[in-house]
Order: sequence, then C-alpha cells, then structure tokens
Amino acid sequence: MEIGVVVLNYNGWQDTIACVESVLASSEPPVWVIIVDNSSTNDSIRWLRHWAAGNLEFALSELGAPSSYPKPLALLDIVTEEAPNSFPGGVVLLRRSRNDGYAAGNNAGIRLLMRWGADAVWILNNDTIVDRDALGAMARRLFSKARPGLCGSLLRYTEGEKLVQCRAGGYLNKWTALSSLDGNMEDVAVALSIDPAIVEQRINYICGASVMASRAFIEQVGLMDESYFLYCEERDWACRANGRFDFAYAPDALVYHKEGGSTDFSHNKFKLRPILSLIRSRLLLTAKHNPIGLPIACFSIIYAALRMVWRRLVRRSAATKKAVATTSLER
Repeated sequence: MEIGVVVLNYNGWQDTIACVESVLASSEPPVWVIIVDNSSTNDSIRWLRHWAAGNLEFALSELGAPSSYPKPLALLDIVTEEAPNSFPGGVVLLRRSRNDGYAAGNNAGIRLLMRWGADAVWILNNDTIVDRDALGAMARRLFSKARPGLCGSLLRYTEGEKLVQCRAGGYLNKWTALSSLDGNMEDVAVALSIDPAIVEQRINYICGASVMASRAFIEQVGLMDESYFLYCEERDWACRANGRFDFAYAPDALVYHKEGGSTDFSHNKFKLRPILSLIRSRLLLTAKHNPIGLPIACFSIIYAALRMVWRRLVRRSAATKKAVATTSLER
C-alpha cells in the first residue's frame, strides 16, 4: 500500500520541518512527502532547502526529541508547472506562485500524489507532530472498512495537560452550521476508553488537521472545494460524500496538534480575522448543502461568534490580571 503525505506551509517553516521530520521517522514511512509552499512571504523556501541539505540542525521541539532521520535529503524542488508525471518516492518541495487558500494548496499536493499512484493521501497541518506508529495505524483502520473513505486520528493538544482536541473529527449540525469535536478537552486516558466503532457511528466529518483519504474517495467525491479559502473544507468534503464512504477512527494513531500554528486560531486565542473567516465559511457551507436552513444558520453562527469573542476576551482579561498579580508578588 503506497501512502503519500501532504503538508501545507505558509510562513511556518519551523513547524513544517518538525512535522515532516516526525513523519519521516514513522515506523512505516510514506512513499512520498510533499511540502506544498503556499507562496510564503518570508524565507520559508530558503530554510526548507537548508534543512533538506543538512545545513540546519533541528529538533522536534514539541516533544523534546531530536530527529534521527539522516540528511541531506534528495529533495525534489519544483514549481507546479514542472511536476513530473511519475516519481518513485521521497520528499518534494512544491512551490506555488500564489496563495489561494488551504484547499487549493492541499489540492496541488493531492493531484500530484494521485498522478503518481498513491493508494491514499494523508493531509496534515504543519503544526502537528505525529507518533511513529500513526501512519500505519491510520492506513490499516481506513482500509479495514467496506467502503474506505476518510480516517482520522486521536488529536492531542501539545500545550498543558494531556487533553484531547478530538477523536478523529466531530458532528456537524447542518441546520445551525455549528459543529462539536468528539472527545474535546477530555483526558487522553478517558478518550481512549471509548470503543472506536461508537465514535465512528456518531461523527459525520473528519478533522482536517489529520485526515487520510482513500484514492477511491478522492476520485469519486473530488478534491477539496477551493471557494472556502480557510475553514470548513473538511466538513464540505464529508457532506459531498453523501454516505457513499465509511469514516474511520484510528485511536492508536496519536497526533499532537499545536492548534492555531497554521491558521492563527485556537480555543484560547482572540484574533478577529480568523473568526470572520470562520463565519464566512460556515455560511458558504450552509448555502451549498442546506440553503433552506440559511436563516437559522445565520442566527446560530452570529450568536456562536459573539459568544466565542466574549469568552476569549474574558480569558484575556483573566490572564492579564493574573500576570499583574504575579508581577506584584515578585516585587
């Protein structure tokens, strides 16, 4: 079984290197790893080339473990128009001339892997670190299904306690356009106590931070919808599948997620631009898949956005007060 990995980079070369090194250190490494640079505006390309050439020492800082993957790498450095029709395997730096968003960047990598004969594509956020057994566990779980479609992993936050972001994905309410992540904020031990078959019955999408898609799924459902630019692409993908494929959860595929490193949005940060992008994408998702529910969704989305802003402002205020109190005590 030939698996390809797509990691999208936009100005985040440090996270991207850490992610790719963890993938390359897998017990069952992929055939291809494609780093898609989405027209970064910093020195990402230069640093990625330095890293591949072995001129840049880098450790998996999230876990405090240095990479054991030997360098230099035989890096295939290409722009989209120069992509070969076949490639036996290795690490690829695919440079895009413009940033058309998350879906467009990942689609560029997916197209190459489909052309090169991949049986499945594992899409990873660049702010993730994967456990060495994650890839094999996901591939086995995905292809154990009668209709292999999408597979998710156990996503864990890298910061703080051993808390889970989600088990594979979550549940999208098509009337409100709001979703809930399965197992969010649970302790890892608690999250693992749930039968994966039960999780698979109650989720209806896989989180885009770590999703493996079968070749059949991509061929029949199509690539990600590039009109979203950012957020809700994986929900749209699941909606378009329309029950034709099975969604799988591999609990023994552990993936650490910084959350917000690739999108600047997380459960404990307040940034207005990502929130506005999320609102736009949710409205677009509803208009596309449940247009008669748009009035209900508009109300729900606006209410949820206001609540999100309020909670983040409260957290910021509390953090500021705590910092001031700590400074006072130290004086």
